[in-house]
Amino acid sequence: MRDMRKLWDEGIIQRIVGLFVLITLLGISPRPHAVRRGFELARLAQSDNSLRAAEQLALLAEQLPWRDDLWEQAGHSAMNAGAYAESIEYFEKAQTANQLSVSGHLALGDAFLSSEDLDSAVRTWETLKQEYSPSEESLARLADAYLKKDDYDKTILVLKELIEFNVSNLQTLTSNVQTFDFPFGDQGKSPISNISYTLGILLAAHQPESAPPYLLQAAEQDIETETLARELVFVIQRALPKDEPAYTLLVSGQKLAQHNQWRYAAHAFQQATELRPDYAEAWAYLGEAYQQLDNSSPEIGLAELEWALILDPNSLAANTFMALYWQRAGDHQQSQVYLQKAADLDPYNATLLIHLGEMWAQSGDLVTAQRFHEEAIELDPYDPISYQALVEFCIRYNVELHTLALPAARQALTLEPYNPAALDVMGQVLFRLGDYVNAERFYLQALANNHEHHPTHLHLGLLYILQDQLELARLHLTLAITLAPNSATADHAQRLLRENLLP
Repeated sequence: MRDMRKLWDEGIIQRIVGLFVLITLLGISPRPHAVRRGFELARLAQSDNSLRAAEQLALLAEQLPWRDDLWEQAGHSAMNAGAYAESIEYFEKAQTANQLSVSGHLALGDAFLSSEDLDSAVRTWETLKQEYSPSEESLARLADAYLKKDDYDKTILVLKELIEFNVSNLQTLTSNVQTFDFPFGDQGKSPISNISYTLGILLAAHQPESAPPYLLQAAEQDIETETLARELVFVIQRALPKDEPAYTLLVSGQKLAQHNQWRYAAHAFQQATELRPDYAEAWAYLGEAYQQLDNSSPEIGLAELEWALILDPNSLAANTFMALYWQRAGDHQQSQVYLQKAADLDPYNATLLIHLGEMWAQSGDLVTAQRFHEEAIELDPYDPISYQALVEFCIRYNVELHTLALPAARQALTLEPYNPAALDVMGQVLFRLGDYVNAERFYLQALANNHEHHPTHLHLGLLYILQDQLELARLHLTLAITLAPNSATADHAQRLLRENLLP
């Protein structure tokens, strides 16, 4: 009490009270009004995912230096608003203050990726993997990023880690890996099946001898992946006893190409040429793969095809793919030379005869073209593809629709009654013959067997235009465009919409 009296006598207590009165009068407090208002504005802005929320949180982080956690919140808000440059700035400030969480590291990498800075994204996720325990999300992002960089070795290692992680955490599996851009991702698959299939495909293109266990695991768990997975296992296991790694890569790449996985097929062919620079077949397939992947320049793939022919002028693959190269380039005379050479090398190849028929038709010699199509059927009278090719030739060039095309279409359907392509060509023949009722019936049967068969939607759209059923025509033409964007089918459908005033 004496001490308090002493403080009062010396005026110290009066000065403290005066200071509080002054603070009150000036509106200053440990949590000032402006700060409270800033938090309120940030909360309001977050409701519409606008950049204002991030800016308010960043402003608060500057005003409250002891609240470094606000930088990460600002980063997430900026990400939600699609402001990737700002989100990177805010996340990095949180990182500098050692306040960036696991989710913040993931989001920072996502922001770099969205800004097309793949290298920085990879570095961010690699740091996260090193500093924290591996997680499903960080491993999946790294695998996806490595694959974008065509780093097969690192992608394969991380996918193996991801499988081990999921196997050891089955009770808490979240399936988050399915949200990332794996080449074979499918929301309907189990995560392990999806990862095993992706890993199996990459190994088939990179280290085929290691692929079968993963492909078989995927095939057992998912019927949709079973066909390609088991076919790959078969060709790889059949090739391995030859003890010729370049050959194994070639046949594995061929199977991938058959299923339109040209990116991974190209990698397999490239690997084969590196192991055996004198391997003409591998060079030929590599040239075709480059053509399939990029048609931006007419020169793409030509050097590889020319080198294949230098290595082996009698290479069936090199002559065939060179013929296709010149066909795409519009030089039918050059194409015909190489295609004839290929047919001479393999006279019992129906596919080559069909291509020769197409070449002669394009040059205007329909008689010779028809002869090659008929020879293809004679080689294998039980192959529906040869019959369909003949029907399409007749339709395209209006050749003997009733006497030649109709019987061939019937035979194709006899061999494959549920094949949507066979049903579609039958519909086309009947359409050309003026039988619209039965043409529609076959078109609808084709779609019943495969509702995504885009040529049939195009053909139905044309049929409905002629029948003045414009709403149905618009529906099917729109579906044709949606199912086959940037294709000849889509171009034709768009032209029909424009010409018939269908908005």
